[in-house]
Amino acid sequence: MPLLHALVYETLRLYPPVPVNIKEAMVDDVLPDGTPVPAGTRVVYFPWGMGRDPAVYQDPEQVRLERWVPFQQPPPHEFPVFQAGPRICLGMDMAILEMKLVTTMLLQQFTFTIAPEEAEKVHYSRTITMSVCNSKDQNSHNLWLTPHRRRVSEAR
Repeated sequence: MPLLHALVYETLRLYPPVPVNIKEAMVDDVLPDGTPVPAGTRVVYFPWGMGRDPAVYQDPEQVRLERWVPFQQPPPHEFPVFQAGPRICLGMDMAILEMKLVTTMLLQQFTFTIAPEEAEKVHYSRTITMSVCNSKDQNSHNLWLTPHRRRVSEAR
């Protein structure tokens, strides 16, 4: 389970559901580092880029589960996948539990393959929320995986 938890966090680090976020200060405020933010100022932050910052993550493009084992909750302002501060997602723990549960259930019963020609097409779309896209024209969001049911003896 620690490795599955680490895989979920590595996936969220590399592919946050909302890759760019914009907030507008309704009142004068101060960022965690002490920077003043006057009312009406828009602040843009980039979770996709933050998860790839080599100053924070050694070999940031590599999936390295050991980053998260043993697990320590990252500061939300440094890992804003679920927002931070007073607007942090109330469903964060439930979402992570559901990701692990669905992954476990699928991998217990199936293995998956993807045709090489399909694998070459997969990239992430340029939309508000990050999604899989398999078309240069951004008009197809399919991931053509082929499930293969595991035999009972393999599933154990």
